[in-house]
Amino acid sequence: MPGSFDRFDPRRYMLDPAMIETSTERHRDRSIGLIVFGVAEILIGIACAALIPLTLVGAALSPAVETGIVIPSLLLYAAGAAVFVILGVGSVRARRWAQALSLSLGWVWLITGVATMVVVWIAAPTLWHDLGAEVGLDDGTARIVAVAINLVLLVIYVLLPGAIVLFYRSPHVIATCRRRDSDPGWAGRCPQQLLSLAVVYALCALSIVAVPSYNFVFPLFGLVLSGAAGAICWALTLIFCLALAWGTCRRDPWAWWAAILGCVLAAISSAATFGRTDPSAVFEAMDLHPDQLLVLEPLWPKEPWTHVVLWIAIWGSLGLYLVTVRNLFVPSGSGSGSGSGSGNAATPSPQGIHTDR
Repeated sequence: MPGSFDRFDPRRYMLDPAMIETSTERHRDRSIGLIVFGVAEILIGIACAALIPLTLVGAALSPAVETGIVIPSLLLYAAGAAVFVILGVGSVRARRWAQALSLSLGWVWLITGVATMVVVWIAAPTLWHDLGAEVGLDDGTARIVAVAINLVLLVIYVLLPGAIVLFYRSPHVIATCRRRDSDPGWAGRCPQQLLSLAVVYALCALSIVAVPSYNFVFPLFGLVLSGAAGAICWALTLIFCLALAWGTCRRDPWAWWAAILGCVLAAISSAATFGRTDPSAVFEAMDLHPDQLLVLEPLWPKEPWTHVVLWIAIWGSLGLYLVTVRNLFVPSGSGSGSGSGSGNAATPSPQGIHTDR
């Protein structure tokens, strides 16, 4: 219908996507866009899978690379490949769970990517140039390599997740998925804010597979545990993260309280440990390969107070986010609540969407 889109203002729905479900305004069909972004996600998954044989070949050609370093990387690549391929297929099929999970993953990817880029640029602005010089490149070539690496990281950490967020948060995309998929699934029934939080917990649990590469080093209120003791602490942390993800998706209040307590304890423990421990002692406990040390050492803050500020900022940010979503955690049997982004409202009428001409 000509002009039907003119009455639609996407800005009204940016803070409350649940309004889409009860809106009588028309939305543009975004089926083609869902296919395009779905294929892009599948390609990202294929790229992650391709890193597996490349890593194996690299390890075979470099005898100095230890198996303990390679295996965690392979597991992370395999997990990334599976997640992106599944999300891509779901997006192509316009599944509501795929839209919700893609948006949550995109937000987490974008925020952590921007933070990573900022930390690298502030802590070690010449890191890539110095690494290039370390392997024998002349100054001019090292600068070109550094610029190229920064551009690639900008695409991977900012532009890709930014595009995913902009697309999947669109009210038109959400409405298209709701029209074509009547079943919200567990992801569609969870408020978007809590789904993103659950994704954070799940990714934290997944990242624990990398700790064997660092000799299971675990900061514990001023102590640096490693080996068997660190492995036990990380195993308990894994269980805790998975429990938080499960409880958050269920909107159980205990998950909120447990997360708040976890943030406070983690901030105190990390700040107390890294703020008073000599970096050389931490590196020694990690039992790092020289190549790993070459990358990590320039990024490690030199001043103890920097660690305190950094860890309080990280855990404090998560705690602040938890405070903003407190009302979305509801006791069992009390209903779904009225939090924005809830997937429990009625499905909109198909007449609410029209196809672009």
